[in-house]
Amino acid sequence: MDWIIFLLVAGLILVVVEVFLPSGLFGVAGGLCLLVAIGMTYTSYGIEAGTWLLGAVIMATIVGLVLWVKYFPKTPTGRRMMLSETSANLSPERNYVALLGKRGVVRSQLRPAGVAEIEGQRLDVVTEGGMIEPGATVQVNVVDGTRIVVRKV
Repeated sequence: MDWIIFLLVAGLILVVVEVFLPSGLFGVAGGLCLLVAIGMTYTSYGIEAGTWLLGAVIMATIVGLVLWVKYFPKTPTGRRMMLSETSANLSPERNYVALLGKRGVVRSQLRPAGVAEIEGQRLDVVTEGGMIEPGATVQVNVVDGTRIVVRKV
């Protein structure tokens, strides 16, 4: 009984440590401690006691997860781990349709993807298939979302 309690307490402590020092190591070690404690309970005290302990560990896991999701983002550690801006502010989507037909200069070799400068902006572009050397003039042929397709002029 002493080892089972020790493993249960050690498992719970390691899982809580994993929340504040995320590495995977503490969580895996804590989970293994809990599994070994459950296994030892089955072998030492029978199916009924093992099943009760298994159910208790599952319920504690569910309750802990709900509490973690509810309260962890409000902690200083949680705030450091969460994004502070909404995804709308971080979206890479820009309206590149205005670049259709515009010309620019290739800044890195396009094989077929690379960088071109169009209207003073360095943009990731792709050719229609062939390689284009740096310094060549290109024209924007197709804009599909953030994909800009150019052709050598």
